[in-house]
Amino acid sequence: MAKALDSERFEEIVEWAYGTLPQKIRDLPDFPGIEVADEPPEDVLKKKKWPRGTELLGCYSGVVRTKQSHTQMRVAPDLIFVFRGPILRCSRGDLRAEVKRVVWHEVAHWLGYETEEQVQALGL
Repeated sequence: MAKALDSERFEEIVEWAYGTLPQKIRDLPDFPGIEVADEPPEDVLKKKKWPRGTELLGCYSGVVRTKQSHTQMRVAPDLIFVFRGPILRCSRGDLRAEVKRVVWHEVAHWLGYETEEQVQALGL
């Protein structure tokens, strides 16, 4: 487990990870926001049917880019969540690499890779 890290320092690492994304992806006008939360909410764990005893490091909330339509009514903005607590508990020493992997993984979901298997096939 990584040593405790203050919220501000963790957010700096998330910003760094965002900066490692290809410029053409960061420049997309509909790029979702990235939000850091300490822990995943219980309702998200239930909705995703997340297995007990495993950590949810991040999640994408919204309509995947390949299914968006200008006629859709949005009730909330698209967001990528990065969960600080689970990442710190699961990190095996290279926190920056772990945060980068989570950010890239959730961006892949937003881009249209819906299943975990599809995203893992990308190496994320």
